[in-house]
Amino acid sequence: MIKVKIYAEYRDILGVNEIDIPCDSMSFKEIIEYISNKYNKEFINSAIQNGKINEYMLVMVGDRMLTTIEDKIESGEILKILATAHGG
Repeated sequence: MIKVKIYAEYRDILGVNEIDIPCDSMSFKEIIEYISNKYNKEFINSAIQNGKINEYMLVMVGDRMLTTIEDKIESGEILKILATAHGG
């Protein structure tokens, strides 16, 4: 099982702050597709743009920052999805 913790504006989009995904391993893209299908179809557009992780999204597994949508997350790991600080 992969635990996904969701923060800030992404939590508002999905209406939840934590999701458990029953699997052994999934790519970031597969996780986003799973979450989008289950909670909000528009979430995929907030998370993935032009085949890349949205530049305003910070995605962490432990102390490792994910850099591509194909990065793998394994069962037992916690994926954190946060908004980067931006504004003026």
